[in-house]
Amino acid sequence: MNPELSSLPSALVLDTSFLRTLGGPGHDRYQAFVDYVKNEGIQLYLSQRVREEIEEQQGWISADWLHKAKTESWISAAQPVQEGVSVYDGPTAAVVMDRIQQRLADIEHVPPDELRKTDAGLAGTAIMILASTEHDHIGIAMDDRNAESTIEAVLSNTYYEDYVSVLTIWDVLEVVEDTG
Repeated sequence: MNPELSSLPSALVLDTSFLRTLGGPGHDRYQAFVDYVKNEGIQLYLSQRVREEIEEQQGWISADWLHKAKTESWISAAQPVQEGVSVYDGPTAAVVMDRIQQRLADIEHVPPDELRKTDAGLAGTAIMILASTEHDHIGIAMDDRNAESTIEAVLSNTYYEDYVSVLTIWDVLEVVEDTG
């Protein structure tokens, strides 16, 4: 577990990889996570691209997340990223997303325009939430090592380094289990 992580941020942006590993309503991990976020008052966000991927991957990922984002107060459909948004002297969401996209393309050995923009969009969504809500710390929850390390590297040495954290599913579940 991340040594500094004893609780989760008040807002989490969820990646498709996180949702797929977590499972659906019939899984104990899913129920423990949902109970934890409700009890702790954590707000969950699904980016536009994650919602699209859930629709595409029904059968692999529970569509229950889409229903809850429309009907429950503890999970929301995040607004589309406004690429010009930034907080204080941090780079704009567009700059951050472009840097992430380029680094992931280099790792995957594909042109940036052929790579899905979901992972880069998670950071853009986190910046939007940081800029437009009362949340002062946003977590990006995922289960994708390349994307995790890339997002962390791009955010390091920027304003966002102290306000946006990348969390693995295992970090999140350990916090949930330790407090549950």
